[in-house]
Amino acid sequence: MRSNAKKVFYYHAEANSLGGFIEKPFEKIIPLQSSVSLPSVGGYAATRTHAFNFEEILSCRSAYTRVSGSQSREDAPWSTLTTAVVEGLNILDVVTADRIVSQISADYPAYGGPPRYSLIGSHFEGLRLAGHETFPLPSGCLQEPVRGEDPSQSQLTLANFEQAAREQADNIVNAAKQCDDREGYGWLVERFGWLCSGRELEEDRCVLCSLLAGVDQTDSVKSFGHVVEIPDFGRVFLGELMVSRSSIQLTMLRAELGCAVKLQASAGHTGVGGHTVPPS
Repeated sequence: MRSNAKKVFYYHAEANSLGGFIEKPFEKIIPLQSSVSLPSVGGYAATRTHAFNFEEILSCRSAYTRVSGSQSREDAPWSTLTTAVVEGLNILDVVTADRIVSQISADYPAYGGPPRYSLIGSHFEGLRLAGHETFPLPSGCLQEPVRGEDPSQSQLTLANFEQAAREQADNIVNAAKQCDDREGYGWLVERFGWLCSGRELEEDRCVLCSLLAGVDQTDSVKSFGHVVEIPDFGRVFLGELMVSRSSIQLTMLRAELGCAVKLQASAGHTGVGGHTVPPS
């Protein structure tokens, strides 16, 4: 690191593979697995968890995370990479996956401008919901362009995520309103209506969207875009992204269960942020 640099970048990167809490039939915190964070000066860190089983409710075969941050030369962007992997995930034998990978790379330009992101590498392998193999469908809005001479042209910015958020929210809300049980799915309108295309985003905005346009339908689940409802079990959110002007978070699988077991849990979470001093 250069001690005489005119600008200093403060890194922020985190990753964790599995965690959450249970409210019923007992109250307990699900211990966080493979949690790691990057020092503010950059560097590298990694950790691994072997077989984990929580009360025969939630388990994984193994999990690992890694984070790194560096600048290759003075005029190059400050680059961050964060990865979280869960292998052999099992939630009550209803939600299972052979492998889940959450990965974000971010470039913060040395001479100012918005950060640029890539989500290449993030994916599901062998995802099964309610006993049926499920195939996630990628979001067309977030398909990354082919890399050309200028690497920045193959990365995503806040504008890409805003477009995806509006289109996905419109689809989710419209699908909920067309359901026979409109009252039962009214929570979708409340949860995602603020992102619909007819509403203005706040100046200090953040947007919520997904890597996925949805999943292939089966008789056992009902899909509203990346939101999957499993009767008598709960809700599963896939590939969720929370993006602001200088940060991004990706949670590959988040469960909100309201059956005999009431819990909230996430699998494959990564987050990246950072700021220059003095500001650009």
